[in-house]
Amino acid sequence: MEVDLICRAFQQAGHDVTVVTVFSYANNISSPLPYRVVEESIMHRRFLPIQWGILKVLRKYSAQTDVFHVDGHSCLYAAGLYRLIGGRVPISALFNRELVCWPECVSTLFPQAKGNIFISAKKIIRRWIEKYLCMPIASRIDFVSFTNPVLEEAYKDFGLKIAGKSIIVGDPFDYQGLMAEEGIKPDSYQQRNKKSYPLTIFYSSRMAPGKGFDLLITAFSKIKNKENFHLILGGSGPEEPFVHKMVKDLGLEAYVELPGWVSKEQVHAFYKQADIFVQASWRNDMTSMSLLTAMTFGLPNILPAGGGLEWVGQKSAVYFKAMDCDDLARKIEQLGNDYELRNELSRQCYVRLSSEQMNYEKQIMRICEAMKDLIDNRGN
Repeated sequence: MEVDLICRAFQQAGHDVTVVTVFSYANNISSPLPYRVVEESIMHRRFLPIQWGILKVLRKYSAQTDVFHVDGHSCLYAAGLYRLIGGRVPISALFNRELVCWPECVSTLFPQAKGNIFISAKKIIRRWIEKYLCMPIASRIDFVSFTNPVLEEAYKDFGLKIAGKSIIVGDPFDYQGLMAEEGIKPDSYQQRNKKSYPLTIFYSSRMAPGKGFDLLITAFSKIKNKENFHLILGGSGPEEPFVHKMVKDLGLEAYVELPGWVSKEQVHAFYKQADIFVQASWRNDMTSMSLLTAMTFGLPNILPAGGGLEWVGQKSAVYFKAMDCDDLARKIEQLGNDYELRNELSRQCYVRLSSEQMNYEKQIMRICEAMKDLIDNRGN
């Protein structure tokens, strides 16, 4: 969705856009697109062959291109090398993810796989190579943009040189389109907000390490008046058995609904009936499409303090100390007991979404203007 919004905005600004997909065997494009899509296929799964494959794609299309715009976290070394060895076309890169070599997410309250000393050593060596040998190459990229300032700082700390050539653009997200599609108005939540119990708490995501299901379930177990709440945890994934077991072991089966994987339409139906959205954890340097969707539906949020989630949520949420289940339980009780606070946080969702920082069209135009400058200054 993000790539599509960027390409459409470039087109609307009058530019000729061609998208080259490099893992095309995974493409699943269900409807015609207004721009040209060229399919290339990199079949390798290892780091160096992937970068080599991307470098070949950049060189192949150089003669047809005024400027490249690439997926930062997966293309940065190939893109930097392309420029280092004399590639003539300037490159813009959008970073919306962490690097594979950075520390992995973990769910600390679920069982952990036993560590392997050889795998750990390999990861340390890879991080060293990428930070000290590859990052100077990546720094050859001409212009970079980030979805949030915490992610920008993480890349700077890892050695990416971005002085004078970076901006923060947020996540491209068409909240107005989703509101129109779902019949949501800025006061829809206030119209259905209730003073009676039970209140529905909702969170849905892939049940994978670091997504916060362990923290949310544990915090919910500490709530005194559980009968005041109904917790819906949507999604499936590798940690789904742990989720079910924790709910059972803590005696929460009467309060927790686990629908598993559901369609997008059903997820949106859950957002419409929810009273509170809780995202208990995610990478500190990342944002969240689940949170942006919750804000689009006007849901008051409970989020960990600090990091990319707070940068997105701003005044639409109450914040708990990250990884502190006791504090999360207190915040759930606080928001559950405060009808007026829920109304205010819902109102703040649209204040934040309508801000210039979150206006994807304006932010993409900032990228577009920077790319035009790169073309104009090429060779200077």
